[in-house]
Amino acid sequence: MTKKIISSLLALLTVILLFGGCAKKTEVKINGTNIDNEVTAYFKATAQEGEDVNALIARYVAINSEFNNRSLTVPANMRSSLSDDVNSIWNLFGTYYEGLGISKETIYKIELSKVYETLLLEERYGENGVSPVSEDDLKEYFRGNYASIRFVTGYMFEVTENGTTEMTEKQKDELKQSFNAAADAVNDGTSIEEAVGLLNSAEIHDTVVNSKGNDNFPDGFWDEVKKIEVNKAAVINLGSYIFLVQKVDSEKGDYECYSEYKSDCLYQMKGEEFDKIIDAWTKQYK
Repeated sequence: MTKKIISSLLALLTVILLFGGCAKKTEVKINGTNIDNEVTAYFKATAQEGEDVNALIARYVAINSEFNNRSLTVPANMRSSLSDDVNSIWNLFGTYYEGLGISKETIYKIELSKVYETLLLEERYGENGVSPVSEDDLKEYFRGNYASIRFVTGYMFEVTENGTTEMTEKQKDELKQSFNAAADAVNDGTSIEEAVGLLNSAEIHDTVVNSKGNDNFPDGFWDEVKKIEVNKAAVINLGSYIFLVQKVDSEKGDYECYSEYKSDCLYQMKGEEFDKIIDAWTKQYK
């Protein structure tokens, strides 16, 4: 499941918990044209408090219309990812949607419209767009806001039958010493796989972190990661957690992820500006 769909699912789960009732099917017309009742039901069910459902539907129609007017197409790889994402959504929330009278095909249409929005943004700000963002600017943003890391997590507490017990100061010092020794070994040229032998059955994880928030790590984690040089390791101690972190090259080799996050960078750089453009499109649909 992709990172984007995870965020969508978390948002949807919140909606379900807050607005668990059934949505009525109400006919809506945009510029005199009837809108699919299932699409209407979807936006009625997922609108946040204070949001104008009609405006959300008009925005959806505007994006679809602008995409079709430009004769754009969805690349095969994006269609494949979209199908996987919709299957994941349906596996988790299909019963809920069916209770609202919303089919899997409609969920596909809603998610497809989100793909359209991404492609419209890329058409405007991409390499051959009306207002292109240069590759150098994109990479500069990426380097300042994303990092590929390999890490090991340690805990300043012990799990017992009665819950958790905080380590003694001596135990904490010993744990820190072992993590520091492992970091030193990596920085001296030892692979992280060998270095973790000093950490008693520690497991290495690979991930990408960014400046926009990392739910699986304590606050302040990104700020510390940013200080680490590529191919170097450091120990990060935040609260009851301690991490051995090695930053690896995000632009080439086994941990290259720039291509995967390039669209995200473009959206973060130009998303607010592009939203105003979509708002202007939307005003044409009543």
